[in-house]
Amino acid sequence: MKLLKTYGFPLLLLLSIAGGVLLGTCRPDAARAIRPLGDLFLNLIFMIIVPLVFFTVSSAIAASTDSKRLSRVSWAMFFVFLATSIVAAVGSLIFMLLVQPTPGVGIILKSLPLQEVPSLPAQLVKAFTAADFPELISRKSMLPLIVFSVGVGLATRACKEGGASFSRFLAAGAKVFIRLIDYVMYFAPVGLLAWFAATVVDTGEALAGAYIKVFVVYYVFSALYFFGGFSLFAFLSGGSAAVRRFWAHMLGPSLTALGTCSSMATMPVNLEAAPKMGVPADVCDVVIPIGAALHKDGSVIGGVLKVLFAMSLFHQELTFGRLLMAVGVAILVGVVVGAIPSGGMIGEMLILSLFGFPAEILPLLAAISIIIDPLATLLNATGDNVAAMMVTRLTAGTECCTGQEGTES
Repeated sequence: MKLLKTYGFPLLLLLSIAGGVLLGTCRPDAARAIRPLGDLFLNLIFMIIVPLVFFTVSSAIAASTDSKRLSRVSWAMFFVFLATSIVAAVGSLIFMLLVQPTPGVGIILKSLPLQEVPSLPAQLVKAFTAADFPELISRKSMLPLIVFSVGVGLATRACKEGGASFSRFLAAGAKVFIRLIDYVMYFAPVGLLAWFAATVVDTGEALAGAYIKVFVVYYVFSALYFFGGFSLFAFLSGGSAAVRRFWAHMLGPSLTALGTCSSMATMPVNLEAAPKMGVPADVCDVVIPIGAALHKDGSVIGGVLKVLFAMSLFHQELTFGRLLMAVGVAILVGVVVGAIPSGGMIGEMLILSLFGFPAEILPLLAAISIIIDPLATLLNATGDNVAAMMVTRLTAGTECCTGQEGTES
């Protein structure tokens, strides 16, 4: 009974995804017919995401009475995000060079019109700001929304007694929208079954196409990173007890990420799972939402794959300088450009620009993005929990991630 109570709902999600795969494979017409149920589930999630991010981030900062604690959490968070991205980039580069150093050799290119590549400063401006307030309150502007929420939280704290009532309003809003997410998750088994069934119909042929060897390389390394890398990061956050706690509560977030292919849709589930892993509320409510926009190890690994693919198309020599640049560009694409609306395409254009590749290969890189998306999202989203555990270790010392400090947020 205890096992069923702990894993009942995650196992139900797993059965839903398996049922979706089976339905999409055996009855594609039926899978297409129930697609609206999957779209309904995602729409319900996306309707709540914007206010959830605003209230959780701003209330966590506004309620913080320890400025030094908040500063430590922020610095530790960005250090962890950068460190795990470097590990993902360097590790995937070494692995791919060993097993398949020339993934794009033999591909025949077709001529396409040149694409205009935005300047890097313009991309960064678009990443962190929105042109108008209506654009800010959109899930397509997550990073500007987080910047705005952090500003509101800091301003509320600065007002002290004058902002006390507004701080209580933010805290109440966070509780309301977290409870609303709980209600929506009751529909998750049906929604995931429908969405995954339709996705199998859409991508099944692509998975069996010309790029299958490239995708196998990505999936194999991602699996190694998922189990090995995350276990290592959890161990660094609190030893073997933290590893057990992480794996005991990661199934729900991982299945949601795999089923929805959306870091934003997984964020509410992460906010529920992280406290059970021993992450304090003030860490959880800051690291998880910001991580959903900035912490993208799966996209970093995909960026390395795309760069190596493009380099092999033109038989470029794999010099140390180019490989070092590949790591830097992959981190930039995964961490910064991934937060821009339509960031995937902009990231691929950035690769073309910085390496001097012709625009003809843009569709080839875009095809890679489509196929690796499920597992990339799995790493992007569920990795936020283990990152929050590491931030807890850095800010709370050795007595962390044992379940004693973690409280439901």
